[in-house]
Amino acid sequence: MIRALALTSVLGLVAATTVVGMPATAAPPVAGFVGSANSSVAGCPYIAWRLARHENGDVTGIAYYSDMSGVSSVTGTVNQAGQFHLTLTSSMGNGPVGTVTGSRSAKGVVTAKLTGEGCANMEMHMNPVSNLNTYHVAGG
Repeated sequence: MIRALALTSVLGLVAATTVVGMPATAAPPVAGFVGSANSSVAGCPYIAWRLARHENGDVTGIAYYSDMSGVSSVTGTVNQAGQFHLTLTSSMGNGPVGTVTGSRSAKGVVTAKLTGEGCANMEMHMNPVSNLNTYHVAGG
């Protein structure tokens, strides 16, 4: 019995050392856009965005209400001129649902208009981010 406990302890220590001893690998940089703005519908929460821009022209990400009532997946495309079309599909709770049209300026600032159901209506500007993996919002 003591031998079995000792063996179990040694195996646990080896497993823990193996996991802890593995070098951390950083995720590759993901360029994208972030932003938030008030809904154009009175009494509605802000809508926040985290969008990744892929080399093939695809755009993916999330949009969510600031009161955490819902999250949506965002998919779409951007062309060489910087014009884009996105679709928001609720993926958790009561996430924003609708379509987005917009454009990216030569300086990289994105202007977008969301047209959708209920609170999912707004106009906003998003800022370019060189790496979404390391982007943090001060205070939250």
